[in-house]
Amino acid sequence: MRKISMVLTVLLVLLASSLALAHGGHGHVMGTVAATAADHLDVKTKDGKVVTVPLAKATRYYLGKKKAGAADVKVGQKVVVHLGAGGAAEQVKLPASKAAH
Repeated sequence: MRKISMVLTVLLVLLASSLALAHGGHGHVMGTVAATAADHLDVKTKDGKVVTVPLAKATRYYLGKKKAGAADVKVGQKVVVHLGAGGAAEQVKLPASKAAH
């Protein structure tokens, strides 16, 4: 009986920690836009890896706090991409342009 309760405790701890890390099943990619295409973005992360992020019709774009479009995404810009449960970009967030300040 003691073994079963210990196994259950370990499983509960693992489950709780994986849920905390999953962030609701959604992740994010941060870095610099390396390339753009109609169906994906390539993002170079700070560790030098290039991550290909699929885009969806429902992907929303923001330039600072203002709504933007796919055409506003330029190679070399900093970007934070929030991923949906399926792995495609849910939100693409770009920094506000300095001219807007």
